[in-house]
Amino acid sequence: MARTIDGIEHVTVHEAAAELSTTHLRVMMLLKEKALLGIEAEGEWLVTRDSLECCKTHGADRKVARGCTTSCSSGGCGCK
Repeated sequence: MARTIDGIEHVTVHEAAAELSTTHLRVMMLLKEKALLGIEAEGEWLVTRDSLECCKTHGADRKVARGCTTSCSSGGCGCK
């Protein structure tokens, strides 16, 4: 179930894992690698919907620090 925090939609790590067809541990690694953006709230890690959509579109190798080479408009991958 999505949560909006400071105007930004987030999903749980487990929900992100299901959408990416991977494990919650892999999602945590993607957060650490900055391939996904997220926050810890009330002891639970949440992933921003924008970065999750970008990851689904471009793949996990598009790290935020490098930016998106396809210049998508999601902003979750750093291209905006």
